[in-house]
Amino acid sequence: MKHYDMRRETRMLTDEQCREILNTGEYCIVATKDEDGWPYSVPLSYALIDGKLCFHTTNTFGHKLEDFACDDRVSATVVTDVKAFFAEGDFSSEFSSVIVRGRVQRVTDSVTMRKILVALCMKYCPEHKADIGSAMAASYDVTATWIIEPEEMSGKRNAQRS
Repeated sequence: MKHYDMRRETRMLTDEQCREILNTGEYCIVATKDEDGWPYSVPLSYALIDGKLCFHTTNTFGHKLEDFACDDRVSATVVTDVKAFFAEGDFSSEFSSVIVRGRVQRVTDSVTMRKILVALCMKYCPEHKADIGSAMAASYDVTATWIIEPEEMSGKRNAQRS
């Protein structure tokens, strides 16, 4: 994997700061490439479990599923705290972002799959905790869960200038 130095090292985040952004991010954008080499990216809900990005899809067919089968290398991006501003004659934006590169793996273990689905439900709809079991039962047979194990992670933050 080729590595590029960050242009503005003062914006670089530590691994701990990156994990915090991954823990609090609303969604991630997972990028793949198809069999013809064309890029494809899709926003997904996700949960961070044991330092791994976990998400769900259908288990039937789709662009990203075909891409995962063609090449398991993916990139996932999470961006938080975005705010545009104008200061000192310059337009810019505040943000925090993390890019994770790794390989996507389909979860085949039912215990891990259920753990991921519960984590997703609790992240996005904790007020419906009591309904998780029935919701899983209704869609479990057509659902797949996936894990991206980070091989490389980098993050940066731009804070508004005073």
